[in-house]
Amino acid sequence: SERWRNEEESLSASSSGMDHYDTIKLIKRSKALLMLQMKREGMDGFAEVSTTDGKFFEAVWSAVIHTGLGPLSPNSILLSLPSFLKFEGNRSGDSYCLHRKSRTEAENYLRTINGILNLGKAVILFKSSPSYPLNGDIIPDRGTIDIWWIVHDGGLLLLLPFLLSKHAVWLGAGDGTRKKNRLRRKTIGAKLRLFAVTTSPRENAVKLQKAVTEHLERVRIQADVTVVEDLARTDIARYMRDEMSVDDIPSRDIMTNSRDETMRDKMGMSRPNNPVASLRKDGISTQHMTLGEVFASDCYEDGPSNFTHSDDGIQAASKLNEMVRRESRDANLVVTNLPFIRKDHDSEEYFKFLHTACKGIDNVMLVRGSGAEVITAYA
Repeated sequence: SERWRNEEESLSASSSGMDHYDTIKLIKRSKALLMLQMKREGMDGFAEVSTTDGKFFEAVWSAVIHTGLGPLSPNSILLSLPSFLKFEGNRSGDSYCLHRKSRTEAENYLRTINGILNLGKAVILFKSSPSYPLNGDIIPDRGTIDIWWIVHDGGLLLLLPFLLSKHAVWLGAGDGTRKKNRLRRKTIGAKLRLFAVTTSPRENAVKLQKAVTEHLERVRIQADVTVVEDLARTDIARYMRDEMSVDDIPSRDIMTNSRDETMRDKMGMSRPNNPVASLRKDGISTQHMTLGEVFASDCYEDGPSNFTHSDDGIQAASKLNEMVRRESRDANLVVTNLPFIRKDHDSEEYFKFLHTACKGIDNVMLVRGSGAEVITAYA
């Protein structure tokens, strides 16, 4: 809220030039403001404040490490898409460069995100607008949450929208009341639509839609499934996953029968420690796999697999943005994969990709799971 932003700015201004004797007072005031904001939003939980005279990302890492009690520690970290990033378009308006003053902040923010991921936590980067519902709102006609599934990195990309759809703001009560009938809560909530993105011309859209629909039925998630083929000839998958973690072999050649154990051993493949984490019947880890690779035995066909290469990813990001704005123009929230951060990733290149992919979309959640978050098919 505007009031909270003003209080936050006041805190930042008062902290400049402070000595160590004022630190405790600043922590107490900040914690009180956080608890007040949580009360306004109807949130139950704990408020903690960390201070540092060093680098911002190191303070965030420390807070992530020390938050919680033993195994009862958070596994997901929610961050906002940086609003301090200012992009300057060139005269033709077809490209962007990071504002000079924002480069240092962008580098620090990228290190913050990457450090959290290296700690084994999932990261949710959220871009919101005034149209996103507050805790006390009721969305007329239930509302819609769209999931754009490009790569598999655990179950969080599916689980998060499913849980959000059950919140009271999506109940769609016409009279503004929140009925607590258990049957009604099972049938009323945000409408979920899943857009399965093909990343290769060899993927059969009809078979992929059937495979994804059957998977959703097994995990008891109701969603309309649509296959998007417009990105099949781009290198979108390259920017969404760690290419080094995926075996460099054709997906249709990955054996799916128990009699092929010897072939799997020759290829250096092993079953994951937690077979539930894999969506494949053979138990091969599906971490960082595209949907076509996950359901390879059912969805791949013979044919050329050529696609258009883009050095900076802007072409792929632009195409993704075009498709999301076309298919999800009436959605209240769009949830998709957070692009992978490579070891040598340039911060300007990374945030340029995000800026292009999210441009013109009001409410977006970019999700990068740790791979440990899974949805089981067991009650």
